[in-house]
Amino acid sequence: MRYLLLLILFFVINTAGFAQNCSVQNMATTKEFKYEPKFGQIEIDWYPEWLEHTNGVKKIPEPLKAQPKWDHPYMKYGYTAAMHEGPRSSDVSNRPGPTQNNPIVQYFHVKQKGGDFSGMCPTFAFINDSTMATLSFGRANTTLLLLDIKDTIRVLDHLPIPGRGSSAFELAGKKGRGKIFSNTAGGAYSYISNKNRIYIPGANNNILRVTVKDRKFIKDVESVNLKAQIEAGNLVEPHLSEKDKLNQLTALMPDVNGNIWFTSRQGVVGLIHREDKTKDGCPKVYSTFIGYFQIKEKIKEHYPESLSEIEKVLPYIHKDSINPEARRIARTALKIDKDTHEEIQNSFSVGKDGVYIVSNIALYKLRFNEETKDIELDPKWAESFKKGELVYDNNMENKPGHLNAGSGTTPTLMDDRFVAICDNDEGKINLCIFRQDDGELVSKLPLFGNNGSAVENSAVAYENTYIVANTFGYSDPFKVNATPGGIMRFDLSEESGNFEPVEGWPASGVYDCKTATPKLSTRTGMLYVYNRDEDTTTGHRDWQVTGIDFRTGVRVVYSKLFFEKGDFKDNINIFMKAGSLGNKHYDRKVFNNIWGTFTFGPNNSFYLGTYRGFIKVSSD
Repeated sequence: MRYLLLLILFFVINTAGFAQNCSVQNMATTKEFKYEPKFGQIEIDWYPEWLEHTNGVKKIPEPLKAQPKWDHPYMKYGYTAAMHEGPRSSDVSNRPGPTQNNPIVQYFHVKQKGGDFSGMCPTFAFINDSTMATLSFGRANTTLLLLDIKDTIRVLDHLPIPGRGSSAFELAGKKGRGKIFSNTAGGAYSYISNKNRIYIPGANNNILRVTVKDRKFIKDVESVNLKAQIEAGNLVEPHLSEKDKLNQLTALMPDVNGNIWFTSRQGVVGLIHREDKTKDGCPKVYSTFIGYFQIKEKIKEHYPESLSEIEKVLPYIHKDSINPEARRIARTALKIDKDTHEEIQNSFSVGKDGVYIVSNIALYKLRFNEETKDIELDPKWAESFKKGELVYDNNMENKPGHLNAGSGTTPTLMDDRFVAICDNDEGKINLCIFRQDDGELVSKLPLFGNNGSAVENSAVAYENTYIVANTFGYSDPFKVNATPGGIMRFDLSEESGNFEPVEGWPASGVYDCKTATPKLSTRTGMLYVYNRDEDTTTGHRDWQVTGIDFRTGVRVVYSKLFFEKGDFKDNINIFMKAGSLGNKHYDRKVFNNIWGTFTFGPNNSFYLGTYRGFIKVSSD
């Protein structure tokens, strides 16, 4: 019997405070960051079904009603503030994406070698209409870049950020690179504040704060180290490598009070308090383990036969101190397996009255009690947990197209009403929609056909609509990956109060969205997806952007991205190419986005992280 390491609650206190380690470090560097902006080829065409719909008129859809955006008091407003647009993770922007009018594709080609190879940039933070910050993730190292994006992209400033320390052998081998690309820790889920401060969950368990001023980084970088919190809540640490122990933090986001919440791969969740200080002046950190909450409900769902063993150790459980004898007895009684634990691989979302976190076991709504100084589950949600639905269906298998054996979705908030995740059910997975106020299940909706379903990206939430894309089969970013694709839309029925699938939407085509979260632009009325084209006559399926009419689901226009053979002159040797994307069609494979997602920017543009940097697509 394999027992969940979510039982780690028996070995950590509920909410722990530790002597904190904070510092200010000058991270100035004289090392040059090597890059080259390149203008690639782009082929634009209209889909016949759209021209039929418009009687041959080549025009984009009418704009949609702008989505009301929460002006979070501690996050950037008016621009994308985090990976999934903002605190609610709606993946909807009121900015216009590119259209067919004089489109331009620019590739920011990172030319770093060694530990800085490859240089993918999955997240973007805009300072203003002409200045943007992004993280360049190399094999072993990471660099924070400040870029001028007005015309030809150029680097204004850069800072070294602690990296993951992956070896060249890991990148070259399928097993090793699978581990690299399934690890969301180390900075991808960063955010930018309304004061142009970039908060990064660093790969050495440091939370970093970098300030941008006058188009430069302030070189004195503030940090808070969370090593004590991570270790206190991490019983799987003994079998981790030293490198893995430093690659735990996954995501950051501030709550409505300005406390900076964080999550870790091994299930530690906590916050840096905005006002509370330690004796030495460091910000106080409060943390706990996600497995502490609703333990009986989770065991009842997944391991009901072990409930009697739970009762044996309950007398040894104390909120304020867990002694070694209790730890020993609990481990022996529960036969804890190092491979079964409650972990957090996705980002989380923030509402006005709580923080929404999904683990590989359950969905939670947490808050911080200022009187007791405890991280606690919303009491209304505690009642809903007893009904069993918040402990979502999970067959405990890592499906092709998922990063771990659990939900692959960041919780998506639909204004202040609903929150949605996808589960990991046997066979077809489900879109599960709950009420934000009490955690009650509203709808549970099967996803996609019999060829496989997996969702490793958050849903799109616009007005009364959720849209979900299939990522099943995307398992090796260095391969084409035959995937069934698919995209589905669900609308809230005023009559039933439930969400129901919209029949006949999409109206045309099968959308193989691979890994990029679809994003909706209300200004163009289109849902943008990143997929491979359907034409295989060239021997290679090129990456393209497809615009879909939100109202009808009809494909509107596509932009196919590529370099002519020989145009993409990478500066790595033939052995590195062969060990990564392979020498054949390398100049096209670099457009693989590897779980990166669209970010809408100024001036009819979007940005998308790719293997050797990122692409920018813009139009008049």
